[in-house]
Amino acid sequence: MMKPIPPLSLLSQRALAASAAVLMTACASYQTITPKNQPIEHVTLSAQNAVANSKDAWPQDQWWLSLGDPQLNNLMQQALANNPSLANAQARIARAQASTALVRAGNGLQVNGAANASYGLQSENYLFPKPPLGPGGEYVSMGDATVNFSYDLDFWGRNSALIRSADAQLKAAQYDQQAARLALTTSIARSYSQLATQYELQAVLLATQKQRQSILKLIDQRVKNGLDTQVEVKTAQTNEASIKVELEQLSTAMKVTRLQLAALTGQMPSAAETITKPSLNAATFTIPQNLPLDLLGRRPELAAQRARIVAAYGEVEAAKAEFYPNINLNGLIGFQSIGLGQLLSMGSLTNSIGGALRLPIFDSGRLRANYAAKSADIDAVISQYNQSVLTAAQDVAEQLTRIADLAREDAASREALAAAEEAHRLTLLRYRAGLTPYLNVLTVETQLLAQRREMTSVQSRRHDLQIELIRALGGGFNEASAQPNAAIAAKSSTTQQH
Repeated sequence: MMKPIPPLSLLSQRALAASAAVLMTACASYQTITPKNQPIEHVTLSAQNAVANSKDAWPQDQWWLSLGDPQLNNLMQQALANNPSLANAQARIARAQASTALVRAGNGLQVNGAANASYGLQSENYLFPKPPLGPGGEYVSMGDATVNFSYDLDFWGRNSALIRSADAQLKAAQYDQQAARLALTTSIARSYSQLATQYELQAVLLATQKQRQSILKLIDQRVKNGLDTQVEVKTAQTNEASIKVELEQLSTAMKVTRLQLAALTGQMPSAAETITKPSLNAATFTIPQNLPLDLLGRRPELAAQRARIVAAYGEVEAAKAEFYPNINLNGLIGFQSIGLGQLLSMGSLTNSIGGALRLPIFDSGRLRANYAAKSADIDAVISQYNQSVLTAAQDVAEQLTRIADLAREDAASREALAAAEEAHRLTLLRYRAGLTPYLNVLTVETQLLAQRREMTSVQSRRHDLQIELIRALGGGFNEASAQPNAAIAAKSSTTQQH
């Protein structure tokens, strides 16, 4: 009949652990080693850069829908489904998930089976008595078939800290994917905005070409009437030819932009031919003057860095636990016998249970150096995070400043364009009436073309700045039901108290 496994005294375990901890503390210590940096928890924008808060104070997750272009919406869907950079980010998430599962598995019960068989000459001076017939050992067979159990009690929370660190690293990988998504979608939107600008510039050049063709007909008529010479004809022909050159150059640039869009959306170059003229609206967003960090933190790269801070604190706690004794429970049940014929008989049954304690006494400073390195990692990731927060705040402020200044520039450009159009109309009337030379028409026309180009540039920058502001605000990213700053503060407080 199988004998019961005797239980271990819980009181004895605790007494042993406490005694070992006292002995260990006298030998190795992590005292005086603490992280020094603290994460930024609040950001304030200058009053001139902020605008009033509203219910629409942030871009939505699919922010490109506000631009009102069905073709852009379709390109975004294709990119999110096909772009290799997002697939790479997803692979990193899968890798982090596997790492988390591996760490969690180490905190559970470990069960292993083993079976061994051997045959050989046994020493006369080892486990068996000297054979009665003479000197030397004898050949015997031996075997065992056992199931082994082990469980780490994790008294000091090392495994739990490593699990928290792994979970945080998984979150960081997920936020990195969102950062890649934001970079991809804003890149597509900017290229699409560039294509829209190229179409607008093409319209300006075509309108200018039509004007120059009309002037050339007028000059031909004036030459027939003896009012102009071939000099004016050749000049007008040269100007019309220069517009054709610009149109060809612009056509090439538009083809390249379409190819870029096809690549960004994960499609082959042939898909570029299907991209037609954009029809974008200007998206507008408002933000509060005092920008809480949980709002600014809607940038996915900041969320990833906050997660890495939590992971670094977990690594520090795990390193701290290594100063204390490690206690494991071990068990075994199975069969052992000399002579394989008796291996599976009840008399060969064996079992055992016990504990194993590993205590650091003297390690030449290895544990302390490891703890110092992990603490330095916290300072490093917090420094990186703080720098990113400052950069993010500056980024938002710069985009708001540029948008505010562009509104004034837009008004001035519209006024200048209206004046240039009126000057061109009046100069052309005077030329028709023979009151001004053709050189004046060319001068005014050059000014008009410059103003039309400037107006196109202003419209292009408006779209570009709105997209940059969307990027700076995180593109609708939001940590679902998370309070990263509170988590960081709690980890920091716990570490400093110890």
